[in-house]
Amino acid sequence: MGTQEGERNWVDVARGLLSKCHINLSVRKLTDCNAYAFVSLYQNILGEKVPDYIATPCSQEDDVHNVQSVIDSLSLDYLQISLSHITGENVVRGDKESIKNLLEIFDGLLEYLNEEINEESQNSDELNDALNQGELVKTKELNDADVTEVEERNQQESASLSSVAAAQS
Repeated sequence: MGTQEGERNWVDVARGLLSKCHINLSVRKLTDCNAYAFVSLYQNILGEKVPDYIATPCSQEDDVHNVQSVIDSLSLDYLQISLSHITGENVVRGDKESIKNLLEIFDGLLEYLNEEINEESQNSDELNDALNQGELVKTKELNDADVTEVEERNQQESASLSSVAAAQS
């Protein structure tokens, strides 16, 4: 029973990832996570084409190649860790452990990137708030300076008018 629940959990993870990435693929069992699913997850999450991607896979070997390209790029270009325990061949053959491992990587990657985006957004909001407060302070300082300047001009004009009035008398 534990295996079925564990598999169901990973099926839910797969469905969640595909849904968040707007990939329309029905996953009823773990082995439904095929080459198309992993290539699509890679392209949607990372916003890039899979390196050395075979656009029209005609054989199982082409699918293996595409999934291996996904794994290699994740390993070398993004994670900088060995993923030698996951192979494109095992994923395409339906090896559940390999599929779970690759799903776990994509799930963690999506979560990490979302946190980074939220953090950047929050920092941007804080920066905008700080800049806006700085503008208010500058505006207030300018207004205070303008008031002082106007008061000085008024005093000078009053003094000039007094001088003119005294000279006319």
